[in-house]
Amino acid sequence: GTKGSIEGPYYLPDSPLLPARCTLPMRSVDARETPFVMHGQVTDLDGSPMAGATIEIWHADAEGYYSGFAPHLPAWNLRGTVVTDGQGRYEITTIQPAPYQIPTDGPTGKFIETAGWPSVAARAPAP
Repeated sequence: GTKGSIEGPYYLPDSPLLPARCTLPMRSVDARETPFVMHGQVTDLDGSPMAGATIEIWHADAEGYYSGFAPHLPAWNLRGTVVTDGQGRYEITTIQPAPYQIPTDGPTGKFIETAGWPSVAARAPAP
């Protein structure tokens, strides 16, 4: 098997810290896209709220591009490290991302090829 990666292929470290209720940094054209809001609560295994937990979030724009990997996007576009409130809650306003191409080189590409999956299998769905 291949080594697991929680970070995914488009992770960049040290994204800007954002408060529990925030809007991800985005270029002005992105602000016209379909709004998308995620909210929830981080708890420990016993269900107790985790104040000050961090949630690293990054996603593609409406055209499927990621900042840091597409030169036409500003730094940190649609990226941030969100810090939960005193009750472990967060609410992140952003835009609906497009599906994106999963890299087909390296171990992932070999897996897709060996499995005999069509090229459409190498795309991750938008939420």
